[in-house]
Amino acid sequence: MLYTTIGSLADIMVGLVLKRKEANNSYDIKQKYKALTLKSFNSEGWIDENYLDDFESTEILDNRYLTLKGDVIIKITPPYTAVSIDRFTEGYVVSSQFIIIRLLNEFIVPDYLSLYLNSDKVKKHISVTATGTTVPMIKTGSLRELEIPIISFEKQIHIAEISKLIIKERHLLYKM
Repeated sequence: MLYTTIGSLADIMVGLVLKRKEANNSYDIKQKYKALTLKSFNSEGWIDENYLDDFESTEILDNRYLTLKGDVIIKITPPYTAVSIDRFTEGYVVSSQFIIIRLLNEFIVPDYLSLYLNSDKVKKHISVTATGTTVPMIKTGSLRELEIPIISFEKQIHIAEISKLIIKERHLLYKM
C-alpha cells in the first residue's frame, strides 16, 4: 500500500484570530458571518449549526478563512475531531481554534481524509505529537508530516459514503 504525507496533498493552515477582524461597533461592520466554535464541532463528526456564533467583521474576509466545499477542518485541541465541509457547511469563518486542510487535488476524497483523521490510531499519534501541558494542541507541522494510506479513488468513495451514513445515523440519534 502506498503512503503519502498530508502536506503533499493539501495546504494546512490555522484559522483566523477573530479579534483582529471583529467590528467593535455597528459603524465598523462590513460583513456578517457565522463562525465555527468548539461547541459547534460535534465529537461524532458533524457541525452543529445551533452552536455557530455570529461574527461581525470590519472587512470582507479572504476565502482563506472561510470553509469551502472539500475542506477538512480539525480542532486544535482534544478530542481533535475532523469534519469534512460540504455545500451545506460552506462559508463559515474558521477561528484560530481550528486547522484548515485544503486539498490541492482530487486524489483524496475529503470524507475519507476526515474519517482517517478521526481514527483512533491517528488521534493517538496526534496526542503524542501535540504540544502544551495544560491543553495539548496539534502542530500544523505534525499534520503536514502525517502519512495517509492512498487507496484507489473508488474505494475512497465507498468508504466515504459509508462514513457519511454512519455520521448521518449518529446525527439523527443525537436529534432524537
